[in-house]
Amino acid sequence: MSDERPGSHGRRGDLLGNSGWNFAGFLFTLIANLATVPFVVRWIGLHALGSAGIVIAIAAPVTLIGTVLGQAVIREISARIGRGEENAAARVGIAGIKICLIASAVAWLGIVLAGPWITTGIAGASLPTSQNVTISFLIVATGTLAQQFSLVLQGICVGKQSFRLVAKASAWSSFATIVMTLGCTLSFPVVNGYLLGFSGSLVLSTAGWVWVTFPEFRENGRSISSSPQELKSLLDFGKWQSLSQLAGIFGNQMDRYVLASLAPSAVVGQYNVCNRVQEAAYIAVIRICEVLFPRFGNMSNSREEERHDFFMLASWGNSAFGAIVLSPIAVLSSPLLTVWVGEGTAAGGAHLLQILILGGIVGCGSNVFQYYAMGMGRNAPAAYTSLVYSLMTVVCSFVSIRYFGPYAAGAGLLAASLVRVPIALLVTRKCFFSTFTAEQMFACTASPILVGVCVVVGSLGLDFTWINGWLSLAIAYVGLVCVVTGAIAAVAMMTNTGSIILSRAYGSVRTALSARRMIGWNHHLVRRKRGL
Repeated sequence: MSDERPGSHGRRGDLLGNSGWNFAGFLFTLIANLATVPFVVRWIGLHALGSAGIVIAIAAPVTLIGTVLGQAVIREISARIGRGEENAAARVGIAGIKICLIASAVAWLGIVLAGPWITTGIAGASLPTSQNVTISFLIVATGTLAQQFSLVLQGICVGKQSFRLVAKASAWSSFATIVMTLGCTLSFPVVNGYLLGFSGSLVLSTAGWVWVTFPEFRENGRSISSSPQELKSLLDFGKWQSLSQLAGIFGNQMDRYVLASLAPSAVVGQYNVCNRVQEAAYIAVIRICEVLFPRFGNMSNSREEERHDFFMLASWGNSAFGAIVLSPIAVLSSPLLTVWVGEGTAAGGAHLLQILILGGIVGCGSNVFQYYAMGMGRNAPAAYTSLVYSLMTVVCSFVSIRYFGPYAAGAGLLAASLVRVPIALLVTRKCFFSTFTAEQMFACTASPILVGVCVVVGSLGLDFTWINGWLSLAIAYVGLVCVVTGAIAAVAMMTNTGSIILSRAYGSVRTALSARRMIGWNHHLVRRKRGL
């Protein structure tokens, strides 16, 4: 690994600060998830929650609009800011909103018309007789439409690396989720009551994003307008990402589709609870990692050697953080579900959660590859890799649930992730870094993942009956975090690349903390002078 260029520590210090703000936004989301699920299960039951999950899963492909546009906006804004084109970056955001408006209106109509027909065909027999499916899709379509705008607005903030605004909007979104979900479900304890709270929270969340991003669309008191050039750049970026994301969405929802056709809605509800835990934890890793996307966009004109060094450090940090956060959850799956929701969900659900978490741990190994490819504007390799992964997920999910039962849900995701990571590493070597050696691949990506998986597998059969509340659960979680962290560091020290990565990571953190202390001291001196 080469020596760092001057100022690189400062940039990484900013990266750590952005990660901190992004992680703060995740904590708000986590609180909203923890606060709402137990009450929803208690008020409407697992059967109704499963039925609601089927409706949401059928509408899920529409999130392709906001996801792809949001990623395109991040890429184009970060690249233009890296070139010093601030005005062009602002016009990109306006262009993204215009495309989102047209595409979301068409998608809304498609959900309302086709959704009830698809739901009846997949899971008609297991739906509650009191549920009006047409009303369900009118409610969900409206919330989903609003969600697409929030994803694009979030992309504008991330592209400009305004993660303080992301944290602020996430805090508002969490508040809206808790108030709307609990308020509507308590007032109308049926499937559509929960869906009303779900969609209402998305609408209020979007209002919060509009509030925090409104100044980004004005310059010197005047509104900014877009041009055909920005529209073309977004569409060029989105053509590959649409393929990648659409396949990914179907792959992620396949377990729900298969469960809905083969199992009672109560099992789908149990899966939704377990998947909510896995998604919340995995989002923590994504929130830390997604700050790399605009940074890679800024680095698109940097030397390959510098990008390679930063890629390895980022890949190790992402994989290590994923194993540290997710592994203890898999180990503590049974007591977690028991304390959080109840023994009824924990029975069988603990095994399901372990499989989902293992898939998440392994899946962390390809996150940095995806962000790097998008940041460099090389979407085709990432799209093909995602397409292969999604097809494998679909096939493996159907086969595993069909032949091994409902509690094999998540096995397809795990199996596909085991193949996706080595493919991503090989594509990285072929398309981006020809000097990427096998030892570097193992040290920066595979070793933290293997440690996390070994901890989970090695803990099977351990007795956690002593955990009887949130305090004892938190103590056990922190203890396991320390164990996984120490094991990852020890394994990293066994390789030359791992030792260098640890040294660089320590140096970056130390420099960032020193810079923050210096800024704090300067602010203190300024306040003292003003006082005099």
